Amino acid sequence: MASRRKSRRLVVQALYSWDTGVSDLPVLLQFSWSDPSREDDLAFPRMILQGTLENLAPVDQAISEHLTNWDIDRLAKVDLAILRMSTYCLMYQPDLPAQITIDEAVELAKELSTDEAYRFINGVLDGIRRDLQSKG
Repeated sequence: MASRRKSRRLVVQALYSWDTGVSDLPVLLQFSWSDPSREDDLAFPRMILQGTLENLAPVDQAISEHLTNWDIDRLAKVDLAILRMSTYCLMYQPDLPAQITIDEAVELAKELSTDEAYRFINGVLDGIRRDLQSKG
């Protein structure tokens, strides 16, 4: 697993599995379906997955505040997984450039979701990014 994009895809898959009740956190943190070549390749996705789930309430609150005429419970599960992971990174991983986080989320949405989802995800994440920047 050479790239952060692959790591982010793993996190989205894990969040989706967790949200749909397919697997619980200890199983997901093993990333056994990923067949990584090296154990240290899993450090980044484990950190992001665990951090996202540990901070789920504030992450979901930030997402909800940027949904216009939508309820977070009505979002497609894959879109919610992308938004949760990316919002966690924007809020709690300041060493990860915000624009890269958003760009990666858009690319994952293009790959994993509907044709229009990437625009929606980009708009929500950009609003969260702007709010975080204005708060300092």
